[in-house]
Amino acid sequence: MIFKKLVVGSLATNCYIFGSKKTSELVIIDPGGNADEIIKSIEELGGKPVAVLLTHGHFDHTTKVSRISRHYQIPLMYNKKEYEFGTFTQKEADRWLKEGDEINIGEMVLHTLETPGHSPGSLCFYSTDVQEFNGKRIDGILFSGDLIFQGSVGRSDFQGGNQNLLFSSIKNKIMNNKELTDNFIICSGHMGLTTIGEERAHNMFRKYFL
Repeated sequence: MIFKKLVVGSLATNCYIFGSKKTSELVIIDPGGNADEIIKSIEELGGKPVAVLLTHGHFDHTTKVSRISRHYQIPLMYNKKEYEFGTFTQKEADRWLKEGDEINIGEMVLHTLETPGHSPGSLCFYSTDVQEFNGKRIDGILFSGDLIFQGSVGRSDFQGGNQNLLFSSIKNKIMNNKELTDNFIICSGHMGLTTIGEERAHNMFRKYFL
């Protein structure tokens, strides 16, 4: 697996580089700043970018979308509701993503979940093709955007946000999803990495989504 987390932009957003070590193909998730650092990291990894993915359209996750997609001449993919509701209007998607869509990265697959609440078209991406992370055995990896964080959850007081939907998304798409075990790494849009099991046990808002 190719994996790198970069903390970018004025709001310390997590931008992820994720891909296949076998084929060197990778995606860039939420390029919210520091384009030069993102490009340098990809060069150091020897990667071949195939797409830019957005978990949602807020500015701190999207500032360098155009620069990165132009630099590599690769498609931009996100949910159409972000464009329709005006959350992100900088650039239409080359591919609109919806529930169940798959993004192929070499021999690896990212699966798409629609998880509204933080914004109308928020998405999560997960892969079961990753069995090891930092020397530890895992069942997979989840890129959660601003849906759920280490010990907390995303805000729902922005335009298009909805707290009930946010908790419903966490409950139905993450916690009750039979493909997502407690041994999944959660890579969120801000703060540190965690696991589904840790959030099930310790998240301060867990009573609202369990």
